[in-house]
Amino acid sequence: MSDLIEQFNQYFQIEHAISVNLEQVNEDKLPSDDSDIDKIIPPLFKLANEVNVLEQTALRPLRQLGDVADDLAQYLKLQSRKIDLILSHILATENEDEAQLETVSFGGSGFVLQTNTCYTPNSFFRSKLFLADEAAAVFCFTQVVDSEPHQDGYKTRFIFSHIREQDQELMVRASLHTQAKVLKKKQSKKNIN
Repeated sequence: MSDLIEQFNQYFQIEHAISVNLEQVNEDKLPSDDSDIDKIIPPLFKLANEVNVLEQTALRPLRQLGDVADDLAQYLKLQSRKIDLILSHILATENEDEAQLETVSFGGSGFVLQTNTCYTPNSFFRSKLFLADEAAAVFCFTQVVDSEPHQDGYKTRFIFSHIREQDQELMVRASLHTQAKVLKKKQSKKNIN
């Protein structure tokens, strides 16, 4: 278990709620490697993440053009935002079918839930994470690190046991974007006072 805790602590966690759906699976139902997980990811999850990657890739060269490209970059960001809104709506319909949970925190290694359920350590789940702020979703497999009594329920840490590299990078970026938004909000409140 100490290995799982070490792996969980390798990445930064941000306190923020994102929607998560969990479905317990037996260990023999886990993908054997990255190519297997790629085969079972629902097409909608692949589409949403491909759009997200394309946006990152398309805007990167514009940053090198300096001030000349600012207006063009702003226009492209607005166009991208329209696509993100449509994808967010479509992803929300995917999320409606299942019981939704919300994280207490998330990061590049996994997430934490506060629930009434005590999850069994080392059990595995097929997990769907919905990142509304990023207009993205991640399909992966997670493993329970630990589940400890906390307030009126249990605080459970889940680690990504089987996740595509690009999806883990997305989780890292999402946690950093969320942190940046929180810091900006704190700074603006500080400036008002």
